[in-house]
Amino acid sequence: MERIKRKAKIPLSLFYLKYFAYIFAFLCLLAISLLILFNALMNHKVVYPADYAQKKAHGAYHEIQMAEKVTADRIPELCDYAIFDSEGNVKSGNLRGNAAQKAWDAVRGKKATIRKYSYTVIPRQAEYCVLRYTLSPQYRSPFLRKILVPPQMLILLSAILGMFFIIILIAVRFGKALNKRLATLTFVINKVEQQELDFEISVSGIKEVDAVLHSMDHMRRALKDSLERQWEVEQGKNRQMSALAHDLKTPLTLVRGNAELLLESELSETQKKYTEYIEKSALQMQNYVQTLIEVTKSWQGDPFRPQKNACASLFQEMELQLRGLCAVRHLTPVWECHYTTNEILVDHDLFIRAIVNILSNATERTPPGGRVFLSVSEENHVFRVTITDTGSGFSPEALKHGKEPFY
Repeated sequence: MERIKRKAKIPLSLFYLKYFAYIFAFLCLLAISLLILFNALMNHKVVYPADYAQKKAHGAYHEIQMAEKVTADRIPELCDYAIFDSEGNVKSGNLRGNAAQKAWDAVRGKKATIRKYSYTVIPRQAEYCVLRYTLSPQYRSPFLRKILVPPQMLILLSAILGMFFIIILIAVRFGKALNKRLATLTFVINKVEQQELDFEISVSGIKEVDAVLHSMDHMRRALKDSLERQWEVEQGKNRQMSALAHDLKTPLTLVRGNAELLLESELSETQKKYTEYIEKSALQMQNYVQTLIEVTKSWQGDPFRPQKNACASLFQEMELQLRGLCAVRHLTPVWECHYTTNEILVDHDLFIRAIVNILSNATERTPPGGRVFLSVSEENHVFRVTITDTGSGFSPEALKHGKEPFY
């Protein structure tokens, strides 16, 4: 059965291209906005055009040339000046030093534009007036000219900052959109990893990602079918093993019962010895069969039902199991129990089964005349059950296989 929701798909390249188009569109919008802003500033006389100072210098040319004396109030706005005599000596003006030397170079006809400055030379009687200005937009306000970078630089910085802001904004949005599209893929991977295979897949809308999701859906269904078949096979094996174990209990009970009856009759020492061997072996086989039954039950997944149990009766049952198992093996039981809590939350049957299994292992591995210790202690409402014996214990190699069934 198809478990993928249908949705319109786009190629991954188109998904990327869409966000590149967003960046391009916003950058164009930013450029247009800055141009409109710059034109508005010039139209409202907040910023002068780039040739404003040059026009002012040309407009004042004849006035300065014919003036009796050139003073600062005759110099056009945005212009610096210097008055030279015919020998190149500075008579007046606000250009000094190297700036005055470059202005004199303009008089000598070397260049009308030197680096970022342009010069207008106005010849006068026995002297020259040189006006210096820049061919770039300028603020109308002298205060703004002092505290701000030039208008063109301000526009450039605004463009750079706006560009970074647009790229970051689109990148964040792109990342969120891509993560949202890939979230389905992550969801499927996590579900398959946890072997939770009964779920519905929502497609991402990206062609390449959906192709991967489609393949993973096929894998999910194949894995689910495989696990279900494997579970059915295992359950069949468990049922067969459990049935076989139950079938073995009856003949073993007959063998042990007849052996006990024979021991009650008059037998020779040799017959009695062999009969005891039969009885002990039958008992051992019964224990193995019971273990097999318990293991198959655990494989079938008995439900875990924890309930409150009275500590006194539960621990008394543990003590009886200890003494009974030790009596069969001719061992000395050692029982210690210290607790203050009246009730404990456990699954009674599973708990007793676990204790009996460990006690059975302990009694089987302890030689006759040995001791098996079972102690119960409580600390901060946490119970500790400790089982030890005087047997040889587990070898390092045996511990490696401790969790394997029937080892």
